[in-house]
Amino acid sequence: MRPAGLQDIDALVRIEELCFDRGRFRQDHLRWILTNERAVTLVEDNGSGLTGVLMLLFEGRVCRVLSVAVVPDARRRGLGTRLMQIAEDVAMERGCASVRLEVSTQNLAAIELYRGLDYKLDGHLPRYYSWGEDAFSMHKPVREATPASIATRAAAVEDSTI
Repeated sequence: MRPAGLQDIDALVRIEELCFDRGRFRQDHLRWILTNERAVTLVEDNGSGLTGVLMLLFEGRVCRVLSVAVVPDARRRGLGTRLMQIAEDVAMERGCASVRLEVSTQNLAAIELYRGLDYKLDGHLPRYYSWGEDAFSMHKPVREATPASIATRAAAVEDSTI
């Protein structure tokens, strides 16, 4: 896992195309995220290309997950779980009280992933997406990070096979 930079923009566009049928981030929006001081983009790079992306935006004491994407060939191997655990760790390190996200009501796999990680449904957002699809709002409180808790979580993420 490493921070993404502007040199990754073409690969990020490709992941958007591979992972999302609609509502993809355009190149200009990706550039805005990559250069925003309140945002962090992390990528999983297996040496032959990017396999996963995590985009976060910090809004006060809330860490908002803008996007989690895992390329089709790398799915069902625990990378989505790992990305979300990293989101929580980054949120704790930055002093956030919670992690929030929106997810399409049609994306059952993602909803189950988030529920399995103890995210709670806290709202239904009718016609949330530009193409008219509804979304669920979900959140998870995070506790304050301590050096010991970060080290313990990092070790658990490394050993994760979920």
